[in-house]
Amino acid sequence: METLDGQEPGINHLLENLYLDNNRELQQDFGPKVHEGPIRRRNMTRPTFSSRDGSMRKIEANLIANLSSHSEAVTSLAVSPDHLFFVSSSDDKTVKVWDTARLERNVTSKPRHTYGQHHARVKCVCILEGVHCFASAADDGGLHVVRVHVTQSGALPKYNKLQVIREHRVENVGEYITCMTHYNTG
Repeated sequence: METLDGQEPGINHLLENLYLDNNRELQQDFGPKVHEGPIRRRNMTRPTFSSRDGSMRKIEANLIANLSSHSEAVTSLAVSPDHLFFVSSSDDKTVKVWDTARLERNVTSKPRHTYGQHHARVKCVCILEGVHCFASAADDGGLHVVRVHVTQSGALPKYNKLQVIREHRVENVGEYITCMTHYNTG
């Protein structure tokens, strides 16, 4: 393979071009980059709880909501880069998308979406860095990458349908992913 100037490209140059070409293509699939870090919300104070053991120590925790939508054990949690939502995976073969603004305001304690396309227990979930997508892995070796279409216009975000971006499978029967983390290298 030769470049336009007749020179043979190095492996780094080929990899860089491959990455850039794929990244342009992936950017369309995975959606726009999102702001990282929590969104500041006004007047979001909650009452604190006293200790049950009778001691005078102050507990630094606030109960926001009791989430009971999964029918089996929750196996993993992951938070979107801008803290608009978080996802939970479960042995009930689903991934739930939870809206943090609605939970904080006590609007609802139900998930905004349920992703149920896995055919086995979902063992872990992670958020892709910088976008509104999650990857979920089940104990049948399946790995799904899903885009959460969400727009922030006004006080509460609007959620549209979930979109499956990629599906992969671990090649060896009986093996599956147990933990994932995504780091953007671009």
